[in-house]
Amino acid sequence: MKKFETKYGYFSEDGNEYIIKTFHTPKPWINVLTNGNYGLVISQTGAGFSWLEHSEFNRLNRWHQDLIKDDWGKYFYIKDNNTGEIFSPTWMPVKSQPLSYQAIYGLGYTKFISEYENFKINLTVFIPLNEQLEIWNFKIENKKDENLDLSIYSYFEWCLGSSADHHREFHKTFIETDFDESLNAMTATKRLWEIPLSNRGHWNIEYPFLGFISSDKKISDFDGDKESFIGQYGSLEKPVGVYSDKLSKKTGKWNDSIGTIRIDLTVSANTSEEVSFFMGIKKDKKQIKKSIEKFSAQLAIHEALNEVKVFWEKMFSTLVVDTPDEAMNLMVNKWLRYQAIAGRLWARTAYYQQSGAFGFRDQLQDSLVFLPINPKLTEKQIRLHARHQFQNGTVLHWWHPISETGLPTKMTDDLLWLPFLIFNYIEETGNYKILDTREPYYDSEKSESLFKHSVAAIERVLKRFSKRGLPLIGAGDWNDGLSAVGLDMKGESIWLAEFFYMILIRFSEICDKINKKNLAKRYRLKADQLKKSLDKYAWDGNWFFRATKDNGEKIGSIKNKEGKIYLNAQTWAVISGIANDDKKRKAMDSVTKYLLKKNGCLLLSPAYTKPDEMIGYLSRYAPGRRENGGVYTHAATWAIWAYALLKENDLAFKAYKNLSPVYNGMDADEYVAEPYVTPGNIDGPDSPNYGMAGWTWYTGSANWFQKVIVDWILGIRATKEGLLIDPCIPADWNNYSVKRLFRNTIYNIRVFNQAKSKPKFDHMIVDGTKTNNNLIKPLKKSEVTVDVFLS
Repeated sequence: MKKFETKYGYFSEDGNEYIIKTFHTPKPWINVLTNGNYGLVISQTGAGFSWLEHSEFNRLNRWHQDLIKDDWGKYFYIKDNNTGEIFSPTWMPVKSQPLSYQAIYGLGYTKFISEYENFKINLTVFIPLNEQLEIWNFKIENKKDENLDLSIYSYFEWCLGSSADHHREFHKTFIETDFDESLNAMTATKRLWEIPLSNRGHWNIEYPFLGFISSDKKISDFDGDKESFIGQYGSLEKPVGVYSDKLSKKTGKWNDSIGTIRIDLTVSANTSEEVSFFMGIKKDKKQIKKSIEKFSAQLAIHEALNEVKVFWEKMFSTLVVDTPDEAMNLMVNKWLRYQAIAGRLWARTAYYQQSGAFGFRDQLQDSLVFLPINPKLTEKQIRLHARHQFQNGTVLHWWHPISETGLPTKMTDDLLWLPFLIFNYIEETGNYKILDTREPYYDSEKSESLFKHSVAAIERVLKRFSKRGLPLIGAGDWNDGLSAVGLDMKGESIWLAEFFYMILIRFSEICDKINKKNLAKRYRLKADQLKKSLDKYAWDGNWFFRATKDNGEKIGSIKNKEGKIYLNAQTWAVISGIANDDKKRKAMDSVTKYLLKKNGCLLLSPAYTKPDEMIGYLSRYAPGRRENGGVYTHAATWAIWAYALLKENDLAFKAYKNLSPVYNGMDADEYVAEPYVTPGNIDGPDSPNYGMAGWTWYTGSANWFQKVIVDWILGIRATKEGLLIDPCIPADWNNYSVKRLFRNTIYNIRVFNQAKSKPKFDHMIVDGTKTNNNLIKPLKKSEVTVDVFLS
């Protein structure tokens, strides 16, 4: 059964695939494939790029961002040698019109099915586990009563290193290709790696890898030169090399280097043949040979693909929801977690943004996704980030793996996400021993415990307060776009005050637990002082203002003509618990009145129409776009959390449903973005493109969206004491179920709703024993059955 079908595509019945029915989607719709080391991005036209470890520092092929033409990628041409006709298995680059066309996106793989009059092409692209290569497996079905005589040509431009090779006339002079007949592969390397690792000046380090392309069939011809293959003033649609009988066989150091190989294939009448191509990046020819031999048989390729599917199926098996909202099931069970892991944590790249770097706050938050899956992966992320903290408590805003270079920052929230993750990890695992784990600082070989790393972060923030007792915003708090509000270290952040209050309270509880009584007392005192300052200075009548500039002017205030109200200062007043009940409700009433729109909650309103140099680049976006009056999905997920805390069931669900890419994607021509992953932003009402989404895949909203749904709408969440059952569901839901791994026990939870409005917990039966307590203390069982009743 097709689910949530539009004219562009639909979800498969099991939710494991999204089937795109046409190459002509409103914008490029992509899939991200990665095994955590090697990865690729591919669009429904066949465009995209590949990399090893770092998408910007170690890219296989050239790709330049163009979401209009989408014409950079790794391509294949199929030539019918009897007729001379040229086809592509993907729409690009030939742009031929197949009788039917599908791009099928799965978890860890992509398939293209294109059918022509005489034959059908099934192409599967995937990355085997624990490998540094990708496999493009073709199955060509001959529909004719006579044999097909085909030749298949590959084409891409070698990059080999930094993606910043716009000055191609310079970069091409360092690339060297070779064809190794005994290896049945073209290889390529570069005599220059454009990363800051040399001890002898800039641009003076060897690229230590070999790029390669090979096939499980014998390569009959090859070309390593773009000019001879495309032809001077030629085109990708009709390259002269494909129309010629022979390729140039040019390789070496003096070309504009490409990866073109040719294999010849005969497909007997009314039968099919399979052929595979391998592309990747390895250390040497010995490694390349080993992998080519490993996948020399089609059986091995099919087994490797199945291993990928099983890997993701097993990954997601520890948390499964079944609710009356099918879109919720699809997104929580499959796609949000796939996006968070494959797109944000492992690939760290997509189409709207290419990074490759780790953001200190970004990937820390993303790693929350691992807690119900495998908390050790969250611990691994915590330890990695601790190693990028300075001894004075500050951190790198972001850093690059491979070079380990990064950006020291005056961003004032980054460092606090370390203790935030640690207390979330402890709630999930009950493992306080993580606090004793030692990691070095970025600027020292000295190792200290994660507890001391966290204390260093908290103490640094305590030193950055205004005379009014509010934290300074610096070069930005969570919102990077507030980039000039506090550059003189005078401006204050109300959101940061709220966030820091939560950190102080929750970390003081940890201090109590491990007998750090004096520190616990100190942090509770600081939290109390902060609460009093916020109560005295931050209330603006019906909501909390957002910040003060260095000159003392407020932003997010009723006194402002633009940017009167900001979302985060309201939601976190509730989430942190810093505000009294009256102000919490008034603040969220204002969110409902001014910010909750058809696509979720706006970040601020109204949008800025004139840049303000005292605010920063947020005010320089077009009105209604991204942070300037658009829905910034990361922040919009927190509104769901806040509504649920106030037990506003209907508003929590509305904030969820309005934000859901599945529902927004039903009006695909307005929404334009992929309906199976979250976007970074959706244009707000001050934009002429109200409702248009962008910046998909590479957004922290994926992890947060699934987390707030499970923790706060379905109400199944971890606490230090055990698993809490606290639903905040719509009244018209009769029942739902959640399977969740918690502290090595699988909990099979069924929830039955008997209420007519605002359902709330009444009682539950845990393995046959009734209790009126909604907390399940950890049980040393492999599996537990829980029936929950709401009234």
